[in-house]
Amino acid sequence: IPVDTVKYVVERLIQNGQIVRPLLGVSILDSQQARQALGITRGILILEVKPGTPAAKAGLRGLRRSENGIVEIGDIIVAIEGNSIEKEGDLFKAIETFEPGDVVKVTVNRPEVDINDDGTPEIKLKEISFSVRLIASDDTTFLQR
Repeated sequence: IPVDTVKYVVERLIQNGQIVRPLLGVSILDSQQARQALGITRGILILEVKPGTPAAKAGLRGLRRSENGIVEIGDIIVAIEGNSIEKEGDLFKAIETFEPGDVVKVTVNRPEVDINDDGTPEIKLKEISFSVRLIASDDTTFLQR
């Protein structure tokens, strides 16, 4: 366990008697799996955005199935407040510098399909930023959805 994590946990336990962590309100795919299975070379793939969360209200997208049954890749988190996100540890480290209720800038790459002049589809990544209010890890309003 990294010493910074231990220090954070001990400080929170002394202050509050419990650990309440800030969360985005999304489920993610392990970055190694995303790299191997989907060829994602940078960032963290969002699998699911919990309904009703500030992340959903902000417009973040998870993996989904289109009307014709094709699985569409969700947003790929590439930065939090300008700090580059390459793997899960980067995401957790970036978010833990904030408190539940804080609003953070989340930058994602969003896959979009363009049709070339010859009619063939091409997937392009569009970088978009969202302002997302962090929720608390003990907020049952969102966690049971």
